Amino acid sequence: MRNALRFFLLLFFFIPISLYAQKLLIAGCNFNKIMLIDKATGEKEWVFDIPNYSECNCASLSKNKKTLVYSNKREVCLVAFKSGELIWDFKVDKGQEAHTARFLPNGNILVGICASPKARILELGKNGKILKETNFETGVENPHGQFRQIIKNKKGNYVVPLIGRGAVVEVNPKGEIVREVKLNAPVFSVKELKNGNWLLSCDGGRIFIVNPNTEEKLRVIDNSNIDGAKMLFMTEAQMLKNGNILASNWNGHSKDKSQPKLMEIDKNNRVVWVLKDDSDIPNISAVTVVER
Repeated sequence: MRNALRFFLLLFFFIPISLYAQKLLIAGCNFNKIMLIDKATGEKEWVFDIPNYSECNCASLSKNKKTLVYSNKREVCLVAFKSGELIWDFKVDKGQEAHTARFLPNGNILVGICASPKARILELGKNGKILKETNFETGVENPHGQFRQIIKNKKGNYVVPLIGRGAVVEVNPKGEIVREVKLNAPVFSVKELKNGNWLLSCDGGRIFIVNPNTEEKLRVIDNSNIDGAKMLFMTEAQMLKNGNILASNWNGHSKDKSQPKLMEIDKNNRVVWVLKDDSDIPNISAVTVVER
């Protein structure tokens, strides 16, 4: 009996986290639904049909898993999870585009709105009212070419990947650009890692880990060194607890529809998991890990 217990404990501690940890919240451009799926089985546990769908590049679930916020290009919506009942919507002005909508650690909502002459970064309260607003010049005239997913970093500044500039900028609450890292790549998503480095995913099939202080590319994953799939337009990416990278592989600009829409890449650039092909999921540009 003691040996059997010892075997069970060893098995428990050495099973890779990726096999039993997560649900995934997925959404996307050219994908008019938001879904919660089981990572291990691909089972759809919740499906939300986006009303008046336009373009969804960001979706976020609250800590208590009672509400979900998403961007829909012309508006940001907060809905009840899992009934899908609309709680409030925040509409943007004509000519503007809302592409970021995610919960902040304090429960407020970060919203990124592409606009000309100045883009807008908002922090909304739980009631949908503006608590803070930052306006800044992107240097990209066409709002659609400005950005998709932005974040607020540990310093309280905003990190914005500017697609049309091939750069990532850090903007303080006054709207001043305090840092610019030039990458010569159209970056879609940025994540701040625990050590302060940035995880960046880009069009052209590239993922970078960059030290923002030195601008050094500490790691580059692209089609020259990945093993197990072809990288297309890498949209949202994030670091998993096991050190692997979970990344969405948007195929909307590619004729190649055979590549996985979601993949997990290990430290040796090997693809160790892919989302099973599913015709109900045409494209994914936003993915969030939801712990059980």
